[in-house]
Amino acid sequence: MCRETATLTTNEKIENSIPHRKAMMKPKKRSAFTLIELLVVIAIIGVLVGLLLPAVQAARAAARRMDCSNRMKQIGLAIHNYHSAYKRLPRAWWLETPLDTQPKAFNGRVWTVDILPFLEEQATYEQLNHNTLSVDQLSPTNVAVIQQSITSYLCPSSPGGPDQRRYTFNSTPAGLPFTATDIAACDFTPAAGVRGTYAVHAFGPNLLSNREGAMQVVSELFGGSEDGNFAGVLDGLSNTIFIGERTGGPVVYSAGREDPVATANLIGLEGGGWGDLLGGDHWLQGSLRSGLSWPPLGGPCAINCTNARGFGFHSFHEGGSQFILGDGSVRFVTASVNATAFASMITRRGGERVDHDAY
Repeated sequence: MCRETATLTTNEKIENSIPHRKAMMKPKKRSAFTLIELLVVIAIIGVLVGLLLPAVQAARAAARRMDCSNRMKQIGLAIHNYHSAYKRLPRAWWLETPLDTQPKAFNGRVWTVDILPFLEEQATYEQLNHNTLSVDQLSPTNVAVIQQSITSYLCPSSPGGPDQRRYTFNSTPAGLPFTATDIAACDFTPAAGVRGTYAVHAFGPNLLSNREGAMQVVSELFGGSEDGNFAGVLDGLSNTIFIGERTGGPVVYSAGREDPVATANLIGLEGGGWGDLLGGDHWLQGSLRSGLSWPPLGGPCAINCTNARGFGFHSFHEGGSQFILGDGSVRFVTASVNATAFASMITRRGGERVDHDAY
């Protein structure tokens, strides 16, 4: 009994001494970051953000390009459905004038209007008066319709919102007394044909006459009288471009930059709106690699050097632009494409062999 008491007494002494010993042990103070350590951490975070940002931007660009491609596929499908319904292709654009067979008055429209019902835009189509031109002087109500943005006709990669990309069509320099104010943009255009300097680069100086594209211009005033159809695409639907990207709206771009001189001089006739009568007139004559010169000259560059009507296809995708082929597929063509290969893809009955590895 005495031993147990002694043991307990000893244990109690040990336990009683522990708090005292803990109190005697002072905790060490935690040191803070030094300024140098803080700067190193900030620098590391900056490097990581710098490495991550291009990847994020590339992912966003790829997503925008995919969205643009999907919209183009819907346009390609609409063209096929239009052909199934009417046994002909939408006209690139058409115009009737009092100079034609009487008693016709001014009337006409562009391909983007004709395929609206096949893009689930029947309501927009029915708002238009199809018996007159969509211009201020003849039909302000039609102009109000073509001021409405159509999502299917805009590429998400193009800069600016729909309201920032409105512009005024002005045909007076072309000899027609018409305007259409503040119309909505369109980023796509038919490949109407190949001409001028680019045709020489592609085919040499001895040019054949059959250099037109699949979708036709129908106007006695402008020399066209026949509708296009699939049967007339003798080079094959999978070998022929129907529609390509060309940045619409109020700005003319040269070599990736806004060109204020070209914008001021060409904007009224750019054909960059979905209801713009000139939106289907795009005979490619190319431009210089450095962009559009002034006065404008044709050249060897067909893609992403300028969006000026007739001088080049254009997008804000890195390295090239997308095109709808006659079979409804969408294909990316690089800006460095061989002129002969690209021109051969535009012509519908040139009989050229298309080298698909060239782009």
